[in-house]
Amino acid sequence: MVTKAQVAAKLKKAGIPVPDSAKVADMEHRLNTWKSGEGFLVRLLRNPNNSFANHPVTLLEDKSKLYWMPNSQMADDIISSRIVLVLGRTHKPSNDAILLDVPSDYDSRWNDGGNNDTDS
Repeated sequence: MVTKAQVAAKLKKAGIPVPDSAKVADMEHRLNTWKSGEGFLVRLLRNPNNSFANHPVTLLEDKSKLYWMPNSQMADDIISSRIVLVLGRTHKPSNDAILLDVPSDYDSRWNDGGNNDTDS
């Protein structure tokens, strides 16, 4: 069994902040989904239309809100949608930003969505 200290050490070595909750499951989730480096402060430029129905950008719900996302595949995917504005990069969300963490089902919801084997 992996201890909290072992997972925390792995997070620190990877340059990923240890979550406040310090639950082993939360720390392992970060270790598996976050990349080292600063997260992104973003704002939604326009609401996603039907072409983004199965895209992680739908996690951002309000154009008037500021969101912080960790450096991750999810952030890369959302930024590549080109309907968000990156306002800056920082290690921690600002007080007025909504923390948008990588959902635990991210891979099953979105990483397989565009790779439809029946199309080939």
